[in-house]
Amino acid sequence: MEKFISRTMQKTIILEKLFIIALFIGCIDSAFSQGKPRLGILPFSGGTDGDGETIATLFSFQLDIQNSFTVVPRTSVLKAVTDEQNFQMQGYTDSDTIARIGRMFNANFVVSGHIRRLGDRSLVITNIINVETFEQLAGDYSEYRTIEDIPAMLPNISKKLIAASQRNNSKLPKLAVAPFNVANTGVNAQNAEALAQILTIEIANTGKYSVLPRTTTMQAALKELNYQTQGYTAEEGAKALGKAINAEYILFAEARSLGNMNVFTAQILHVENASLLAGDSREYRIVDDGIKLMPELALLLTDQKRAAKQIAIRNRERSHAAMFGDPAKFWSIGISAGTSFATPWIIGMIHGTIAPFRNSFLELGIDYGMISRVTDVEQYYSLYPFIHAAVFLPFKKSGGWYIGAGGGYMLGKYTFPEGDIPVNIFAVDATTGMNIGNILDLSYTVRSNFKSVNHKVAIGYTHRFK
Repeated sequence: MEKFISRTMQKTIILEKLFIIALFIGCIDSAFSQGKPRLGILPFSGGTDGDGETIATLFSFQLDIQNSFTVVPRTSVLKAVTDEQNFQMQGYTDSDTIARIGRMFNANFVVSGHIRRLGDRSLVITNIINVETFEQLAGDYSEYRTIEDIPAMLPNISKKLIAASQRNNSKLPKLAVAPFNVANTGVNAQNAEALAQILTIEIANTGKYSVLPRTTTMQAALKELNYQTQGYTAEEGAKALGKAINAEYILFAEARSLGNMNVFTAQILHVENASLLAGDSREYRIVDDGIKLMPELALLLTDQKRAAKQIAIRNRERSHAAMFGDPAKFWSIGISAGTSFATPWIIGMIHGTIAPFRNSFLELGIDYGMISRVTDVEQYYSLYPFIHAAVFLPFKKSGGWYIGAGGGYMLGKYTFPEGDIPVNIFAVDATTGMNIGNILDLSYTVRSNFKSVNHKVAIGYTHRFK
């Protein structure tokens, strides 16, 4: 017991020293950075091998962030403070702890983030907290495939958080987010908790409420009220809890299992009379579907009159993004010109690709051939409709490389002084090429009718659907 007390006292002394050093640094730094609000950026939790610290550092280097804020320097003192606090922060989701660290460094706002795996998705979740009011001003959750994708996502995330920090929320009604509840077994509690966090982000981003996320202050109020054990109904608990933390509305969210389905319910209650302001539910089988449904649920809770129209728009955008937004799915249409260095001497091509599956596509097109090098030919033309199946490997930024095979049927005619000779030939193709910048297409095709071999080199314009 004495050893435990001794360790506790040592940890307290360390925190006090770090607090004094942090205040000293904050005071000195603030003297040289008047005018712009100060922003603290915490290490992103959930990563491995220093990923979270790296992402936070890269976030602080964003030009928009530096133009809008005075960024708290990422010193060893900041790292030490966050390391000491980490045992009680559980992924930096506690606004009290985030705000306390922000105040230690004289910050006006604090950005925190979390890297996590949900089903088949990898998400980076980001929030910005107002240090003075404990408000969650806005947030973002973005999907990535590899950890190396995250730096390219930071500029867009930065713009969202900057815009939120510049809004005046003082006249907005306060919405407290109650602790999330898993009603019965059969629900993955960790996934459901993440969905609740995403729902909160979506509601905060609407700008309809001043959102007060779950904090230790709220937990203390719940404990004081004996909320779980005194037989309160949800309505009575909402009224008591809302008054305890000075909120006008309270958000309750709950997950239940129903056979093979999960049911996620959410409701906003008036604190004054515990009446229902808005409520709805969504069913999902896997958490990936749940992620897609949280924006819909947020709309139903915050804008019931326009929800149906907005949800329809979102569904169209989501369908479009699912079809065309994946860089490994190459949907396109284009025109090209080339030559076979023989007959036909000049080839014009119209072509398009469809890509229902990642890293592959079907190419449909038609070649129009002109000019023959055969002696005495007065006129020549050919039409060659074709289909190719190809493997597609996207480049890091845009475009990609492909290789495939297929075939077609050539219809044509040679006109000699003696008369016409028709052409009807089935041929097989092997093709490869690359798309540069989603605009320029370069290709090479070997074509054979099993008696002779022909070659085609082409260059053209491609419009890629995105």
